Amino acid sequence: MESQRQLPKFRNMIATLAIILIGLVWFGIALPDQDWLWFFPIFNEQAARIYLYRDGEQIMLQPGDWGYDDVNEAVNQIVRHVKAKQPLGISPETQEEYYDRFSAVEVFYAEPVIVHTIHGFPEADKYLFPQSGRHYDPPVVFAGMQRRPDYRGGVLVLSSRERLDDAVDAVWAAHEAE
Repeated sequence: MESQRQLPKFRNMIATLAIILIGLVWFGIALPDQDWLWFFPIFNEQAARIYLYRDGEQIMLQPGDWGYDDVNEAVNQIVRHVKAKQPLGISPETQEEYYDRFSAVEVFYAEPVIVHTIHGFPEADKYLFPQSGRHYDPPVVFAGMQRRPDYRGGVLVLSSRERLDDAVDAVWAAHEAE
């Protein structure tokens, strides 16, 4: 009779410990970046402006411009699929190379936004996606703040950049056809 009473107490203790452990893991990941939804990979933001760079040329897209919706949606889609985080930044020289010699997409938001990920990534209001040159393979995104000229917020390794590349290529093709 006594062993049957002990069994529910043991189950309750195990359940309580599991809940506490899950809570500690969740809180430990959420607290550093204040990202309470880190486990929910949603990114559905509206960029204030998007710059496309290719070989020294630049196209700026704003809401309402042709191609803006496709590029913005591609950014939202690819940022949902993060593989890893690396403690990497880029130098101002490399950043200038993206503008002048290589291809990249630079996205600016009116307010800081957060990429929900288990890897812990800071809020940022600008993101840089290299499409050629250094750091473009594997596909990555650099984070930064507009009040600073650099991208030192870290880098996320993405599963794929294909959807963004396709959307950007369509904008460049339309631009060149003009």
